[in-house]
Amino acid sequence: MQHALSSIRVLDLTHYIAGPYCTKLLADYGAEVIKVEKPGTGDGARTLPPFFADQPGQERSGLYFFLNTNKQSITLNLKHDRGREIVLRLAQQADVLVENFRPGVMAQLGLAREDLEKANPRLVTISLTNFGSSGPYRDYQLTDSVSYALGGWTYPMGELDRPPVQPGGAFGQYTAGLYAAIGALQAVRQRNATGEGQVVEVSIQEALVTTTLYDFVAFSYAGFVRKRSGRQFHLGYPNLVTLPCADGYVGIHAGLPHQIHALLELVERSDLAAEPRFNTLAGLALHAKELHSALLPWLEKRGKWEIYHAAQARGIPLSPIPTPAEVVEWPHLKERQSFLEIEHPEGGKVKIPGPPFRENGQPLWPLRRAPLLGEHTEEILGNKLGYTSADVKQMRETGVL
Repeated sequence: MQHALSSIRVLDLTHYIAGPYCTKLLADYGAEVIKVEKPGTGDGARTLPPFFADQPGQERSGLYFFLNTNKQSITLNLKHDRGREIVLRLAQQADVLVENFRPGVMAQLGLAREDLEKANPRLVTISLTNFGSSGPYRDYQLTDSVSYALGGWTYPMGELDRPPVQPGGAFGQYTAGLYAAIGALQAVRQRNATGEGQVVEVSIQEALVTTTLYDFVAFSYAGFVRKRSGRQFHLGYPNLVTLPCADGYVGIHAGLPHQIHALLELVERSDLAAEPRFNTLAGLALHAKELHSALLPWLEKRGKWEIYHAAQARGIPLSPIPTPAEVVEWPHLKERQSFLEIEHPEGGKVKIPGPPFRENGQPLWPLRRAPLLGEHTEEILGNKLGYTSADVKQMRETGVL
C-alpha cells in the first residue's frame, strides 16, 4: 500500500527507545526503514521486558516488537571497515539517516557528518542525544529518572511534606522520538526545495523541558513555583483532583466554578452550589477539602464508568482512571481499530497500539511485525548493493555481519 512517506528511505542506526520510536513513526507512515543492528545481540531493547509469556529471549521483547514495526533488519559490525563501507553505500541511497549514539561516536566510527555528506550531499541526518552535542553536560549519562528531574517534572510531584516523586515511564524518550520524526519531515521538505541535506539535532532532556512549559512560563511571568500538592493540581485550579469511587478512581478536571456547580448538582449537593465560597477560584482553593468531602459519599457508591457517563452528560470534565486491560478493551478504541493484533513467530498473536495518525479517517493498516535479528541482511545486501551469496557468507565468516 502507498502512504505519504512511501517514497522515503531511512537508514536506522538507533537502539533502545527514542531513536527507534522516531523511525517507527516514519515506517508506520510508509517510509522504507532499514534497521542496522549489532551482530549477535542486536538492539539493546531486545533484552528489555515485557517478554512474551514472561520468558526472556532475543525475539520476545514486547518493547522491541512495538518500536520496530514495518522495519527491515540487517546486522552490521560498524567497527569493521567493511561494515562502515556498507553503511556509506546504504547512505548513498537513503533520504534520512537516524542515529542516537553518544556525541562523538559517529566520528569515531568514520561516519561523521563530513563522511556522510561526501557519500550523499542530499542526506538528512537526525541525531538524538541525551543533552545535545554541545554544552557542559554533553557527555553526561541520562536515565528516565534524570530526565524527569532535570526536565522540571519531578520537583512538583508528590505530597508537600514528603520528598518529590518520580513520574513513571519513558515519556521523555518518546517525546524526543516524536520531535525527531517531525524534524526529519521538515528537513526532507527543505532538502527537496534546496537540494542540500542538513543535520537535525534533538536532545532528550530538552524535549522533556518543552512538556513542562506551563511551569516555566509561570515562573518567568510571575515568579511562581508550583509546589507539590499530591493528588490535587495546584496552578490556580484547585479542583483538578483524583478521588476514589466504588471500583477504583476518577479524575475530576472541573476547574471552573460553573463546572463545580454542575458536579455538586450531580452528586445531589446542590445546596453547596449556591454558597458564595464555591463561586470563585480563590474560594474553591480555600475550601477544596470541604468540597472533596462532599463529593465522596456519592462517588464511593458508584463505578467509575457510571460516574464518567453521568458527568459527561452534564458537560463536566471528568474521567475514569482505567487499568491497561480496560483501555485495550474500551469499546471506543475497539470501534476505531486503535489496537491491532499482529502474529509474531515467537510470541503468537499480540495486540499493540496502532500508528497515532490516519489517512482520510482510516487507520494505517496493515502493520508488519518487527523483524527478527538480521532477517533481511542477505536480501538488502543483494538487492540494493549487489553483493552475492558468496560475498555475504564471506562477510559473516570475517565478522562483518
